[in-house]
Amino acid sequence: MGSEAINPEVIKKRMWLDYQYSCANPAHEHLDCLLTLVTELADPQLDIRKFMKDTADAMTERLGVKEVTIGLRHDDGLYRYEVMSGLTEERWMAHAALAYRYEDFLESSIYKFKQISKFTKLFLAEDNPYGAGEELTYSKTEMMKSERKSLEDTIEGDYLDISIFGKGDELLGWIETSGMMNGKFPDVQTIKSIEVLATVIGVALSRAKAE
Repeated sequence: MGSEAINPEVIKKRMWLDYQYSCANPAHEHLDCLLTLVTELADPQLDIRKFMKDTADAMTERLGVKEVTIGLRHDDGLYRYEVMSGLTEERWMAHAALAYRYEDFLESSIYKFKQISKFTKLFLAEDNPYGAGEELTYSKTEMMKSERKSLEDTIEGDYLDISIFGKGDELLGWIETSGMMNGKFPDVQTIKSIEVLATVIGVALSRAKAE
């Protein structure tokens, strides 16, 4: 006896249902977040600043990152914070007042870091990775009282820098994040998603520069 023919309508329904229920999967939430932002690039009148703000908000609202700031290089060669999501007004004003040289991103005596990938650097509170003028960008008191209970736990003062590169790995800016809203470090999937977002911003900036 031959096998029963498979109803094509069943295949269609199965595929549709699989797609709808995939929304509950964190991996698919990350992809949906990336897709939403990448489609904005199709707009020839793209507002870069709004796009970066949308990216920062998506990272807190959809990826679960606690605090996000994004900075860019200005015409004077200095790097400054541009947009944020999740910070208090006081903490954001402390960030907005700062400016960095390119060399500061390579400095390892003050800003001690572990290079996680080409894009990502990890800064731990225990290394006090803060320079002069950054005292109000975090709570020293809270940092001193914080305690890690596992390797996955973040404490006040931890952060990640994800580089935004242009052509030839030119450093155009960076995304800075604290831990996740659940008090943990971001997992690899989240880090890679943020790296993709940094790359997308780099593409948008490079395109605007070329026009």
